[in-house]
Amino acid sequence: MGFGRALRGLVAVALAGVVSAGWTPAAHADQARDAQWMLADYQAPQTVWPHSTGKGVTVAVIDSGVRASHMDLRGQVLPGTDFAFGGNGQTDHSAEGHGTGMASIIAGHGRGSHGADGVMGLAPGAKILPVGIGGSGQVGFGVDYVPQAIRYAVDHGARVICLSLGTPSAEPAQEAAVAYAEQHDVVLVAAAGNDGTTRKEYPASWPGVVKVGAVDERHRPWSGSNRGGVTVAAPGVHMVRDGAASDTQVVEATGTSDSTAVVAAIAALYRSAHPQLTAGQTIDYILETAVRSPDLSASDPALGHGIARPDLGRVLAAGPAAGPLPQATDPTGGAWVKASAGADAGGGAARGRQPAPHSAAEPGAQFGTWLGDAGPGGIPRGVVYGVLAVLAGVAVVGQIVLDRRRRRGAEPVEEPAEQPDAAFPSPPACDGNVPTG
Repeated sequence: MGFGRALRGLVAVALAGVVSAGWTPAAHADQARDAQWMLADYQAPQTVWPHSTGKGVTVAVIDSGVRASHMDLRGQVLPGTDFAFGGNGQTDHSAEGHGTGMASIIAGHGRGSHGADGVMGLAPGAKILPVGIGGSGQVGFGVDYVPQAIRYAVDHGARVICLSLGTPSAEPAQEAAVAYAEQHDVVLVAAAGNDGTTRKEYPASWPGVVKVGAVDERHRPWSGSNRGGVTVAAPGVHMVRDGAASDTQVVEATGTSDSTAVVAAIAALYRSAHPQLTAGQTIDYILETAVRSPDLSASDPALGHGIARPDLGRVLAAGPAAGPLPQATDPTGGAWVKASAGADAGGGAARGRQPAPHSAAEPGAQFGTWLGDAGPGGIPRGVVYGVLAVLAGVAVVGQIVLDRRRRRGAEPVEEPAEQPDAAFPSPPACDGNVPTG
């Protein structure tokens, strides 16, 4: 393995949702439902679900895995895979239950009598295909797994792929995987990022991917949502979703992760209601039905074509099969496919890589994308020459890292934390056990 690939393996890919503002269960499950302002804003029970619930559509959630036993998700989560930890993807390996949260926003069915309590997704009839690529805050949750995860999702029946994650690294293998999905009629939806800047995040910035920003309850762009190149925006502030610490946990969070899951759900609604449309035509439908608030500038770079809104009553003429977005290409010429032909597509670590253990004392234990620095330590006198040699090597590696950062243009930045909400108190700091809550 070359130095560049080894270094990328140490860079955690930031899940695009910020640290959850609430982790403890609500006092009553219906308190969570009442707090799901997105459903009320979209008037989902009255204007969406009578036309479509996403039934018959599989949405792949490429993330930290999904807690399939959660009461709001039982029966919704198909057996998938986990490239980082092995298994079928039905275990969430992130402390904040990130993948579980995305799945619940998309396809949660609630609990209790007639599903009236708990978290309800926008497309409760859809099925979730969990594709694990590690746990947020872990060394090894990296860019190398994303191309394999996309291809796995395509090959296992996903018609929509939710990518609530991002990295500033534009990897050719990742673009090739995006092109593969587009060639196989799959809608890809990815997060714009949470830096509040114009920094590009991938896979959201690849051609053909629906790049999603976040808005609040007043339809105003969230200050932390990245701007520039955004396709559409969607609800992403004070979002109530399921956690993974227990089968009943409900949390609140803010970020473009959440808004990405919302748009993935809208894509599932449209693909269910209009199965004859191609992926490109489905994306066109999302753009055509997006809306703008009258008080917002039409040129706001955080909104793109507007705020995505499911409109199943609107009849649109089908556009070109490829859709309105430019298409990705395969810059590897198929070389990546050949090189990874022996990868374990059924689960387990891919390309022989093993995830590093999650420990609060190690670099990467905190949520975010970053490079860890080595800490101080004692040096026995008898090995002073060996230590000098190591230090010389470190200096060389450090210079290479600095050069790569300069070429990359910007160092990854840790996501901003959302302020606590009185109804959902803040979680304790991660103690290294996954999950905590």
